[in-house]
Formats: sequence, C-alpha cells, structure tokens
Amino acid sequence: MYEAFSIGLLLVTLSASHNHIPTMMKQLARTFLRHLASLVLGRYWATPARAVVRQHRSSHGPTHLWCLIWQTLVVTSVGIMVTGGSAQAQLSDRVIAPSGLEIHWEGNLGGAGLARADQSLVMWAHQVERREYVDVFLGNRLIERIDARQVDKAALDRLILEGKPSKPAPVLGMQGAQARAAKLVKTYAIVGRTLTVKQFSEPVIYVVGLASNGILSAFDGESGEVLWQTSLPRGDLTLLGPGVSDDFVTVINGNAYYVMSLKDGNLVTTRRLEFTATAAPVPLQDRILVPSIAGRLVAYDIAHPELAPVVLSGGTENRNGVAISANRDYLAWCSQSSLFIVHNEKRPVMWSRVNVGEPAESRPLATPQGFVFSSNDGTVVHASTNRTGSFLWRTNTARQTSRPPVIGNNRVFSLSDDGQVRALDLQTGAFLWPTPTKNVSSILGVGKEHLYVRDTSGLLASVRLSDGKFTNRTKALLQGVVPNSVNDRFFVVTRDGHVTCLREQGAVQPTMYVEMAEADATLKMDTAPKRREPEAPTRPADDDPFRMESAGNPPAQGETKDPFDPF
Repeated sequence: MYEAFSIGLLLVTLSASHNHIPTMMKQLARTFLRHLASLVLGRYWATPARAVVRQHRSSHGPTHLWCLIWQTLVVTSVGIMVTGGSAQAQLSDRVIAPSGLEIHWEGNLGGAGLARADQSLVMWAHQVERREYVDVFLGNRLIERIDARQVDKAALDRLILEGKPSKPAPVLGMQGAQARAAKLVKTYAIVGRTLTVKQFSEPVIYVVGLASNGILSAFDGESGEVLWQTSLPRGDLTLLGPGVSDDFVTVINGNAYYVMSLKDGNLVTTRRLEFTATAAPVPLQDRILVPSIAGRLVAYDIAHPELAPVVLSGGTENRNGVAISANRDYLAWCSQSSLFIVHNEKRPVMWSRVNVGEPAESRPLATPQGFVFSSNDGTVVHASTNRTGSFLWRTNTARQTSRPPVIGNNRVFSLSDDGQVRALDLQTGAFLWPTPTKNVSSILGVGKEHLYVRDTSGLLASVRLSDGKFTNRTKALLQGVVPNSVNDRFFVVTRDGHVTCLREQGAVQPTMYVEMAEADATLKMDTAPKRREPEAPTRPADDDPFRMESAGNPPAQGETKDPFDPF
C-alpha cells in the first residue's frame, strides 16, 4: 500500500508541476487514480469518477485537471489509511482463498452482535444424536448423498395404506441408506460405470448464540440451518450465556434464569436467582449451575425449581465461565490459583482442587483426559479428574496471558497478551515449535496442517503446524473471532450479528477434536426434566474445605444475603 501511495504521489506531483510531460506519464497517473477510486469507493463509483475527470478537463484545461487529481489523491489516501488499504471486511471465497479456507455457511443472530463476545457463541457436539449418511462417488465427483435421517417414503406409504399411525415418520436409517446406495451402484454398472461408496457417522453439532438484543438462536453446525430463534423478556438487562447440554439451553436475563429445549427452543422452566450471577449458566443433567458472587456455584433443580438450591463455594468470583468434561460427569472453573472440579452424582459435590500456585482466571477447556487451563503468568496445565487433584503435566510459556488456550489436532495453543503463540503437545506438554509465532491477536482454530489466526492487523492468516511459520496472509478483515476447540470449523461474528462459518477447502466432513463419550444409542431424547422426589438440603460437614451450603439456610457468619442484588 505504501509503495503504491509513493509512486502515485510522485506521478501526480510531476504531472501537476509540468504541463508538457510525456503522454505515458499522464496515462499512468490516470490509471493510478482510477484504481484508487475503484478501491476506496467501489467499482460502481469508478465510472462516474472518470466522467467527472473528463468533464473537468474539457471545461478548465489540464492544469485544473491535475489540481483536481491531487485533491482526490489526498482524500483517497486518507481513506486507504483509515480502511487498511485493500483489506476486505466482507468475507468471500475469493478473499479468503489464499489461506486455504472457504465459506461453509452464513447466518444471522438477529441483527445484533454477541452479548459477551466469544463467550456467547457455543459449539456443542450432541452425545446421542448422530448425522449418518452414505456418499456415492463417480471418481472424485459426488453423485448423491443419502442421509440416514430422511423419511423412508416407501415405509410411510405402507403405513398410510394399512391405516396405521404415520407419526413419527419412519426414516431410512443406515441400513436403508446403504440399500439405496447399492441400488445406485447396480444402475451405473449397467452402463459400465464404477461407483465408490463411503459411509459417515458424526455427532450432530449445535451452534447456539446469544445476541446483545436478547435474541437466542440455534443453528445446525454443518448446514447452517436456523433450528429456532427466541427472544428473552428483557434484552436491556444483564445477559449471560448460553449454556448448552444434550437437552437444554440455559441463559441468565436480569435476575432470573431461563431453560429452553435444545430441540425446539420452547421454554421449559424459569426461576428467580438466589444470588447475583457472574458468568454463563451451565445445564448438567437435571440441574442448572450458575456461577455467582462470592465464589459460589449455585445448583438449581430444573424439575423442582421451588427447591432451595445447593450452593458450592470455592475460590473467588468467577466471571469467565465453567467447562463440562468430555464424559459430561464433571464441571470445572478457575479461581484464584486453582482449578476447582465438581462431580455430578445424585447432587453436585466438590470433587477436587488442582493448585497451580499462580493466579488463574481463564476458562478451562475439556480434553479426553480432563481439563486444560492457563494461569495468568502463562503456565499451561493439563489436569486430570482424579480425586487427588493431580495434573498430567504443566509447562511454563513465560508469557502473561488472560485468554484460555485452544486445542486441536492433539496440540494445545497458548496465546499471550503480547501476541505470541506457543504450541504444546497435548499428551506431554512439550514445546512443538522452536520459537513462538508473533503478531497474533486471536486464534480461530486448528486445521489438518495449519493454525488459523487473526494477526495484529486484523487480517486472516494461516500458520504451519509443523514449525509455526506464517504461510499466507489474506486481505480479509476479521471482526469478532470465536475460537473453536470442538472441531475444524471456524467462526467469525460481526457487530451486526452476521455469522460466517469457515472450513478448510474440500473439508466436507468435520474433524472432531474432543470426542464425547458415546451414550447408549437406544436412549431417546427427552427434553422434559425427569420428575424425582425432592431431597431435603443437608448441612455441610464441619471439615468440608469447600463450604457447601444451601440457599435455604442462613448465611454464614460475616456474610449477608447478596448485597449486590439490584432487584
């Protein structure tokens, strides 16, 4: 940009000071001006700009023409500096192609940006629901994709003819999809064509986002289809969330929590909070756990909202949220200098505490073995869920960080506050790059051979996983980057709520980085919470280091009933 500016400045300066310069020099100056007009004002402004130049030249002569060009150059140069040169804020396949990415799908959260930056967009891999299909190829060309979830029309017609109930509608299933693919192979064999068949089975991915205007949206993570949208009662009050489980979506609005069905967005229950919430709520089986003031984690019963909640206390105020383990049995958050882990049994209980010896406040990430988190001083810890509070490894990156790490492709990436990325082995914690990668402001996620980032200029770039070197920098300006450690899909959300999902070129199937424990396939989704007998709250044991309490009990000595509750 600066080289082009210097050349153009020289050309126009020479043209303005010499009336008899070569025609080629004038042509170069005009071409430069036309490109500037096209760049700053858009293609649809370039033709009117040329018309203005021709009219001015015929009316006032060449001297006035070059004065006009000089003034236009100054204005357009300022515009270039403000807008970042040839950077493109509107993402397109052409602009992002140099990085090896392509647009997978696009959607909108409802006309407003995320309520709490990247904490308000959640990618959730369902434990029971799976997307199964059969792809039929002729060479490298996809002939047909047969979805196992589509309606079996032949079976449905038989039910109708026999007068039997047709709901729920019968689906093909994997066997039906395979049978249809086999029939297609035989058909092509008649004309001498050989087809290949590939089977795929992957968890259904839900993408749930909460906008700053109170609209809650759920998307299919692969197709981008809007599954449902709903509006919270008071978008002008506090918005925290969403928290997602296989059955529910939970959010905080004002002084109450709301529980919706993940399947259709219908309201399941709502309740006034006992304590002021400080971070996004998390549904864990039949309870909703809300980080609250004074280091509390408050567990409300979804089926019996009238019951006094169970209150667990550990550390200080948590404003960065909690993480659910891969097997959905544990919950973890960082506070002070420790990672606190809760085990969900008949009721949530404090399970272990992993002390790192340094201030730690970032949100942890679930791994197949436990949780990964970073201290404020840059120590990355991979902790297990053992009751002993042990960790698998710890590595000091020697750089302060306030951001959670990103995992993928059996690696852990730590981004420091000064824009340096270090890559660690997920199993051992060993450094994988000889030197850190600098000038990085955000991490989108991990691909097969590249790490995709936003550099300090705000542009999309790719970094080679093998050595940490930049391979390509694009002209794509990224606004809101949402790091993804679930799979190899990359999300960008603008201030007006436009969601763009990117993927690597040709990556039709997502690669899962944290496979959830497989549940019994015979289980059926039941979005209504199971009714069970209420349990009487119990007093904490005298030697309980985590001070478990019930909200129905009087506050401990020296405490008051939530003095920060504005309601």
